[in-house]
Amino acid sequence: MTPTDDIFWPYFTPILEEQKAESGIVYAKMSDANGMDRIIGDSRSEEVYPGIFVMRPKYRGNILDNALLNALFELTLFVFFKGDTDEHASEDLAYRNAETVACKIVKRLQHDRYAGKNYLDFDSVTLEPVQYQTGVDATCGYELKARLGIPANHIFC
Repeated sequence: MTPTDDIFWPYFTPILEEQKAESGIVYAKMSDANGMDRIIGDSRSEEVYPGIFVMRPKYRGNILDNALLNALFELTLFVFFKGDTDEHASEDLAYRNAETVACKIVKRLQHDRYAGKNYLDFDSVTLEPVQYQTGVDATCGYELKARLGIPANHIFC
């Protein structure tokens, strides 16, 4: 059992699937710990935009109320939409769409926090506009970062 495969990914996958259904996301995967290598490789053989790319999280153990152990994950994900960087309206629309999806994810995390499913440190949430360019692709998007605690007694005890 590992916190990434047995806690983080099972918790986060339904959130990504929700965005596929609601926002037309066609690609949602986690990195292979080599930065953006996986999405670059996948873009050669499959459609990856609009997409959500989740970096394999860094984490540490955390004790909450001296009883509940959680894995405190450093979440970093990117939401990318294709946008023609030579056309302002297209670029602006891509940023707007990516920001909307990122905000929906934050809203879901916040909802789950109140339901006791996670321990989102809302002060850690940051959203930053980014551009991602490869030899063939030019995309606009948002980077979402947050600290997210997920109960982990069954892993650490």
